[in-house]
Amino acid sequence: MFRAAAIFLVFASSLIARDFDPKRDVFAFSNDTVMNYSVTHDGRLHVGEKKAKSDKPTHCCFLFTRSAMQFWKFAHFEPKQPRLPDAEYRARVRAVFRIPTWMGRKERIVFPGYADLWSFSREHEKILRADLGSWLLTYLRIGNWRMMNPVIRLQQRHFAEKLFADVSKGGVRAMYLAKFPHMNHVVLAYHAERLAGGGMRFQVYDSNYAGEPKRLDYVPRSNLFDFEKCFYWPGGELRAFPVYDSPLH
Repeated sequence: MFRAAAIFLVFASSLIARDFDPKRDVFAFSNDTVMNYSVTHDGRLHVGEKKAKSDKPTHCCFLFTRSAMQFWKFAHFEPKQPRLPDAEYRARVRAVFRIPTWMGRKERIVFPGYADLWSFSREHEKILRADLGSWLLTYLRIGNWRMMNPVIRLQQRHFAEKLFADVSKGGVRAMYLAKFPHMNHVVLAYHAERLAGGGMRFQVYDSNYAGEPKRLDYVPRSNLFDFEKCFYWPGGELRAFPVYDSPLH
């Protein structure tokens, strides 16, 4: 029992801090949309029913983002240590997922036998998917009502500056992207840079694209964010809000 506890936890202060890596600190499998999305050649979004049910998780962008953030903050991988039985890995995954994302780092839960979340999730997708949590509860989060609020552009500028400061210091921030009625998505910002003219560019982890970073810009002339074109979004301006940084968000 005593030996197991020593392996299970490592003090965060004893580890060398490192930046979030979009090739290591994300899941090797991806989230999917329930509906079929496509963007026409003239930039219009088309939404229709899928002909076949996806074998990927759906409705889970909140859960993927929260979980990637928890692993980055509260887990530590030791590739040179021997691997454990699945039951032990499952217990450690659940322990990571129980820690609120807004908590500070004190101890990290050790995952022996793997170098990072990408390699661990590639072999243990079933364990992780079973314990991600309920997607339905994420749709009932208190902070989701902000999607329906009037646009307060100065609030967007304030959030962009706060986001830039936090990410530039080596942190990661979960962001709720919203534009009624078609955009309701969560991404994880991990890199920031200044652009000419006062803009800001953020690199984000999008759970719909495993291992493929996405771009989100803050546009000062409109005081809104601009998310790049992808299969479920034609590209363009939207709002962004903090999420998973307190019980109310």
